[in-house]
Amino acid sequence: MSTKEKVLKYLEDTDSKYVSGQVLAKNLGFSRTAVWKSITDLRKEGAQIEAVTNRGYHLVRKSYKLSKEIIASSLPDLDVYFFDEIDSTNNYCKFLASKDKSRNALVVSNKQLKGRGRLGRVFESPSGGVYFSLLLNTKKSSVDNLLVTSAASIAVSRAIQKVCNIETQIKWVNDIYLNSKKVCGILTEGIIDMEAGRIAAMVVGIGINFVTPKKSFAPELVPILTSLYENESKIPLDVSMNELVVTVIVELLKIWNNIEDRSFLDEYRKRSNVIHTYVNIIREGKSESAYVEGINASAHLLVKLDNCDEIVELGTGEITLRLNNDKIASI
Repeated sequence: MSTKEKVLKYLEDTDSKYVSGQVLAKNLGFSRTAVWKSITDLRKEGAQIEAVTNRGYHLVRKSYKLSKEIIASSLPDLDVYFFDEIDSTNNYCKFLASKDKSRNALVVSNKQLKGRGRLGRVFESPSGGVYFSLLLNTKKSSVDNLLVTSAASIAVSRAIQKVCNIETQIKWVNDIYLNSKKVCGILTEGIIDMEAGRIAAMVVGIGINFVTPKKSFAPELVPILTSLYENESKIPLDVSMNELVVTVIVELLKIWNNIEDRSFLDEYRKRSNVIHTYVNIIREGKSESAYVEGINASAHLLVKLDNCDEIVELGTGEITLRLNNDKIASI
């Protein structure tokens, strides 16, 4: 960890106590000047640190901005790569896999210039969000993109609840919703080992609107997107992007280790905002109205078409939610 990250961790570990610059310098092995400079830098990054004469420093608010050092120190088993901006964190994971498919890695960025969503869509990735992709080597032959995406949806929902104390819902298959608006998107891609003829690694890309200004989104997207926090002043003192990223990864790895038992799908169903609702299914450019009966053990959507008793199993494609006022909102 850098000097400032060690200072920040020390202040976090002391909880609500004040710590003098002299004690910080002595216990961390730095000069008083280095401590002062670290405090100054941390404040610029969003950490709210009080300084009281004869008492020392007190961390009021953690830095909510991303820090490679904090994330990496919390996830020692992963290779962590950090960017202020990048074309796509998924693309960088695939680049890493082309060099070595055996190592798990995490790629994090403040901004994406060419973020991608499902079905080749553009994924808006402006500043104020947090964008990261996890590269997982795998020998799990029964695991596919749909199942991993569902697992990631649960991990994100759990993390937002634990870190931010915010309850979210899941729109099949890869979107997280808050107050009927999209707050997170997920894109999972498999990497094929051509010689072995199997999936050798998975890339799970996650984009969360943390405190993204509405003006950063294209006008047509403003009515359907939201952020966890409206602005920086609304972010609770004990909430940070770093903790959110780490918690998502920890929760995802918990599920990943036992993903083949598919037990997490029970929670996925409970968090779903489409089960027992009417939806429009868009397939091959055609729209059909249907009622969602449930989600099966393969994470496929089970729907009953209008005016027909047939149950259709959907593994791919797009659905459109039918709102309570019977208006159609394309998501």
